[in-house]
Amino acid sequence: MDMFQDTQDNGTASVKSTEQAIMDAAEEVFLEKGYNLATTVLIAKKAGVTHAMLHYYFRTKEHIFMKVLEKILRELMQSFRPVMSKGEPFWETLEKGISTHFDFFAEHPRFATFLYDTIMHNPELVARLKENVFPVLHKIYDFHIGMIREEMDRGRINEVDPMQLIADIVTLNLSTYLLLPVAGRMFQNAGDPAPVPDETTLKGILENRKAEIIALIRYRLYGKIQ
Repeated sequence: MDMFQDTQDNGTASVKSTEQAIMDAAEEVFLEKGYNLATTVLIAKKAGVTHAMLHYYFRTKEHIFMKVLEKILRELMQSFRPVMSKGEPFWETLEKGISTHFDFFAEHPRFATFLYDTIMHNPELVARLKENVFPVLHKIYDFHIGMIREEMDRGRINEVDPMQLIADIVTLNLSTYLLLPVAGRMFQNAGDPAPVPDETTLKGILENRKAEIIALIRYRLYGKIQ
C-alpha cells in the first residue's frame, strides 16, 4: 500500500514538475517575443519537452498564454495585500502603493512592454480576464479611490480627481519601463550597440525615478493646499 502511495506521489510530482517547466518556459518566451511571435514549438523546446507533451498539458497557445498572464497579474494583486491593510495613515499607504506598483515592474522588467503589446495587438485576450482577474483589480482600484476621496473630504489634501491621480501614478510607473528598452538608443551613435547599464547603475536609476514619481504625486496632493 505504501509502495503504491509512493508511486502515486512520484507520478503527481512529475506531472506538476513538467507542467511547471512548461509554464516557466512559456512565460520567458511570451515576455521575450509577445503573443504573436511566440510558438508552442519554441516553448516546448525551451521547456525540454516534446511538442505533443506540451499539448497534453495545454490545449493551445492561447490556453497557455492566458495561464501565464493570469499568473503574473495574480502576483501583482498579491503584492498589494500588505498595502491594503487598515490603520496606516493616508500618505504612508499611498506611498507604499506607488512603491509596490513600481517595484513589481522592476521585478518583471519585460512585463510592461509585454502588456502594452498584448493590449494593442490582442485586446480580445485581455478581455477574457474579466471574470477571474478584473474584479480583484477593481477592488485595489476602489480601495485607493475611496482613500483619496475620504482624505479630500477631510480637507487634508488638495482637490483632485481621484481617477486622474491613479491614472497619473499608473502611467508614470509604466512609462519608466516602457521607455527603458529604448532609452539607451536615444543617445547612441549610429551603428553602435545601445549601451546597457550594469545592474547597480540600473538599480540606482530606477530608485531615483521612483523617488521622483513619489515626490510629484506628493506635491500634487500637498503642494498648494487652498
